[in-house]
Amino acid sequence: MGRIVAAILAVAAASACTETTANQALTATLPQSAGPVFVMEPIWRSSESGNSSRDFRGINTEVVSRILTIVRERFPTAEAAASGPPGAVRAMPGYPLTVGDDGAVSTEELNASSWARERGAAYLLVPTIREWREMRTDDPIGTFILPHNRIALTLRLMRLQPPGLAGRAEFTNRARLTLNQPADRLLDDRFREVVLRLMSGAA
Repeated sequence: MGRIVAAILAVAAASACTETTANQALTATLPQSAGPVFVMEPIWRSSESGNSSRDFRGINTEVVSRILTIVRERFPTAEAAASGPPGAVRAMPGYPLTVGDDGAVSTEELNASSWARERGAAYLLVPTIREWREMRTDDPIGTFILPHNRIALTLRLMRLQPPGLAGRAEFTNRARLTLNQPADRLLDDRFREVVLRLMSGAA
């Protein structure tokens, strides 16, 4: 039995890769001197929970940190945008009409866009988490059984003056095995490429 388990784990280690899809639509090119770019906390559109509870605050922190690290490769002054106190709504005129097909604008996004604009930001990067599945197993056989870790995000790059959609990207990544690893590991180098293309306006 020990040899069987060892063989399973060896195959898992050799096969531990992911499957990624991404697509982008860009309507503008950001000049290097565009001004500060702010990144807001993710908006959640996901109802998937996997087989373990999600730490929403922890996930938000990891996602914003990862995006900021990438954005700062082009815009070193990029920073996180505050969404304001609960219950407060500060809408920038015209902003809610510019978000495209992503549905109603959240209070958090309205507040973050106003807050960022007041601080001189030229753009706001808005991540939306459509799926965040993090699976665990204590059985070596379970390593191969679906479902595995999977994430799906939409990224919108919003121009703040005048308000408008500057670009949009979708990123999906799925682990092929369940190895009890956090799902944020799926925000890999391919995610970096998606964010940098969105920021540069490259096709």
